[in-house]
Amino acid sequence: MSLRKRPSIAIVTALPILFFFTTNVMAVGIIEGESMAPTLHNKDRVLLIKTPFREIFFKRNLGPGDVVFFKSPQDNTVCCKRIKYEQHQTVDILAGKDIDEIHVVPKNHYFMVGDNLNNSIDSRKYGYVPNGLIVGYVNKTAGIIWPPNRWFHKI
Repeated sequence: MSLRKRPSIAIVTALPILFFFTTNVMAVGIIEGESMAPTLHNKDRVLLIKTPFREIFFKRNLGPGDVVFFKSPQDNTVCCKRIKYEQHQTVDILAGKDIDEIHVVPKNHYFMVGDNLNNSIDSRKYGYVPNGLIVGYVNKTAGIIWPPNRWFHKI
């Protein structure tokens, strides 16, 4: 085989593996905006553990306090927020203020909020997020991968 064909074979072999890895295992998530400040800042890069990999290998359930990437129920854009409430929990904030009536998170749904409540469009606006829209979660210990001065910053 000539040297010219070898790089093509390597690329053709690597692309499906890379696609599988970033779709099902891990990827880099980019924070857009300041809704997660002061924990995560605009343009931070985080290690995103994808949902299929988490479900098969970690057997880890998501819950309050976890930072996740999900598709917005409003417009299908990918968002990064923290889970505030999970299924069957009572929600005590909506639209930024305390509420009098009881709201319970439906089965297989989450109530998401940004850490920067004054600058976050989240479940207070678009409601509960179905489990099926979760793309992955941010690892709490090795979550921030860029910039380096924020490595091991608590998430």
